[in-house]
Amino acid sequence: MSLNVTDLVHNERITLDPEDILDCGDTELKTKYYNAIINAMGSYTTKPVALKKLHSLLLVETETQNAETVGKIFAALSKIYTKATEPVCNRILSGQCIALLLKIAVDIGEIQKEMSGNVSTLLSVIVNSDSVDCWMPVLRQVMTLYPGPCGPFKGQIWKKLCGEIGCGRIKPNDLGHLFALSGQLGGGGREGVEHTRTFSNNFGLVATTLNKALNELFANVEMFERFPSSGDVIMLSGGGGGGLVQQTTKLAQILDLLEIECSLITKSFPQVREIDCELILSQVSRLFTLTPDCVLQNDIPSNKMLALVLPSLQTLASQLLQALILSTEEDLIPEVATINNILIKSMHMVSSSKVMESLFKVLNVYVRTLGASTGLQFCMDRILPVFAKYITPQQEKLLLQSHQQKRKGGGKKKKNKTDESLTATNVTTKKFINVKILRAALEALGGIVENIGCLLSAEDFLGVSSMLVNLAVGSQIQDPSCLISLIQNLGSLSSVQNPSFSSPLRLCLHFLQQATKHANQSVGESARAALLQLTPVMHPPCPSLAISHLQPQDMRNIIAKMLKGQEGQEDFETMSNESEYEQEVVTPVVPSQVQQSKSIAKTTLLEQKDRKFTKTPNTEKSKPKKETRGDSDESIDENAALIQENLKQIENTKRKRQESEKSQEVVEPKKS
Repeated sequence: MSLNVTDLVHNERITLDPEDILDCGDTELKTKYYNAIINAMGSYTTKPVALKKLHSLLLVETETQNAETVGKIFAALSKIYTKATEPVCNRILSGQCIALLLKIAVDIGEIQKEMSGNVSTLLSVIVNSDSVDCWMPVLRQVMTLYPGPCGPFKGQIWKKLCGEIGCGRIKPNDLGHLFALSGQLGGGGREGVEHTRTFSNNFGLVATTLNKALNELFANVEMFERFPSSGDVIMLSGGGGGGLVQQTTKLAQILDLLEIECSLITKSFPQVREIDCELILSQVSRLFTLTPDCVLQNDIPSNKMLALVLPSLQTLASQLLQALILSTEEDLIPEVATINNILIKSMHMVSSSKVMESLFKVLNVYVRTLGASTGLQFCMDRILPVFAKYITPQQEKLLLQSHQQKRKGGGKKKKNKTDESLTATNVTTKKFINVKILRAALEALGGIVENIGCLLSAEDFLGVSSMLVNLAVGSQIQDPSCLISLIQNLGSLSSVQNPSFSSPLRLCLHFLQQATKHANQSVGESARAALLQLTPVMHPPCPSLAISHLQPQDMRNIIAKMLKGQEGQEDFETMSNESEYEQEVVTPVVPSQVQQSKSIAKTTLLEQKDRKFTKTPNTEKSKPKKETRGDSDESIDENAALIQENLKQIENTKRKRQESEKSQEVVEPKKS
């Protein structure tokens, strides 16, 4: 009994998983199913059902079909899409199917010519269409795969895209992607000169239009620094109605323009682009100089709306700064000082949670992209208080307040007395931790530790260590994603070697070991990965096992370095010096060489004198006394100097002994 494929397509109540049909392994069944869908698209009653099932199939299609089947499907879909009297729902579904089919047919060389020839027909329909859901998916796929045939429609496409700015019918990210693709339409000329020129013109128009719109939006705000109004701008459609409607429309246009500017500098482009970094940094800095109090300073009703939407503008401004960092990378090093000023001032001025989250994300990308070139290791004293504010929660505190009450006396001679009563009041309640800000802050702090942790000063490294260790030991985080970020930070902090401060490895191991038994599986895996990363630090390999032979001088250098980096090793120094002298004294002496033994006896006397000289400073230092951190550093330097003097004296005695032996060897042949 054969399966009736036509009933599977025509009956809307029969729903099958598309992957089951594609993975059945029967090529004939798949071909029959596609042919049944093509036939159903020709009927008015079964057309919607067939389009829905075709769309679900194309979404999961992974294998390339034969050219004949793809050509039939494309012809049927084009007939529906280009028909003006077709219902809008059918045209929307056919447009979505065409976009998916264009992507699938890229690897089919036989069908590409046919599709590129139909691009002009599709673009003529797109330009004259009013339904965004109908033309937007097809236009994006055509501009991506066939930019050359789009050259004659370049002006019409640009005009249609500019008309969508501020309308809200297209998502800002999708609109920015379309603007980024518009710069590579048509022929590129020799070495892509035309594409580069088109991009420069488009970017200049968008930036100038954004500056003009910002000047108009903040016209009544005195603290806002105006942009120079010069150059061509994009003609934007103005919103009708009263002042509030116009203000809302202008705000929507500015948000779209900021997103378009981000997409222009981050989306892929076939040629080299020139980006005006100073212009973008000026736009970002002027938006972050504003605060809600500055906007409401003039007490104008329209400014209340600006104060309400200011966080949205600043969030997009931070995303624009992040896009600039990602697109330019090392070329942005000359502007590092300006970026540091923007970030530090904004972190201290901003009070909105979503703006602070975006600033932490920018800081994370900034330090991971440029590393030590950012110079943030010199600004940590101003950044760490901001981290502490959003990472460390406030605890409940009690404040005792006194109240005085007058008490009247019984007699005439008794004076009025006062009773003082103490009442406990809560000054601050336990603060709620914003999980989004905490996650972004931990990721940014992890980027700082991994990239510039070894360059931080002792005070800054102590502050970072105290912040993370206290957060871990206090068990103040319950969110799994934040716990994973904290575990990764502790692993990086324990593996980073800072010469100014000791590693907090011992304080982190207990928390990491407990985290391996966490109920959340992802938290346990991250803890085990952190412990595995710290294995070389906890169990370092012995260098003597890897070296076959060490010279005496190399061993002395190793011992000297070990003694210099440790405190309270004076006893070890005396023992090592005595062992060296004993090895030099116990030397084999031939009985016949009498004068040689005399010279050796002289050297032993010199060594004993040197031993007395080296023991006296050690006995003085062995007395217990309290030293500060500065005194301990001085004692380490003094120990190192004494060791060097002892080594020099040992070398001198050896050299004198060798000279005496040589002289003895010269004298003995003459006597014989």
